[in-house]
Amino acid sequence: MECVFCEIARGRAPAHVVYEGERVLAILDKYPVSEGHTLVIPREHYRDIFELPEELLAEMMRVAKLVALAQRRALGARGVRLLMNNGREAGQEVMHAHMHVIPRGVAELARRPLRPEEGERVASALRAALGL
Repeated sequence: MECVFCEIARGRAPAHVVYEGERVLAILDKYPVSEGHTLVIPREHYRDIFELPEELLAEMMRVAKLVALAQRRALGARGVRLLMNNGREAGQEVMHAHMHVIPRGVAELARRPLRPEEGERVASALRAALGL
């Protein structure tokens, strides 16, 4: 099977999109740990941080900051955790480089699948906070 994040980046798989750029995409995590838990992914497939070109990693971090600011404005997050697992031994589950932007001080969730109406409500709020 094709990489799920590649499928999302090509518009062939569903996702709650928070931000769309030419090289980077931000989507809500399908199994969030808190309300607004977002993944920042490169559109092109790179397995992990070791394969990512430095300028693309910098672009991902710039987008992560924008998302974190939107989480603060739209959801009232009092903090944010940035996390990037690299390799199965580090906990990486999808072998496509991605950065988690996890708001803290908001509703904690039990890693259950994100309900469609919940995802659209949160993604819409974050896009509005980004001015999109």
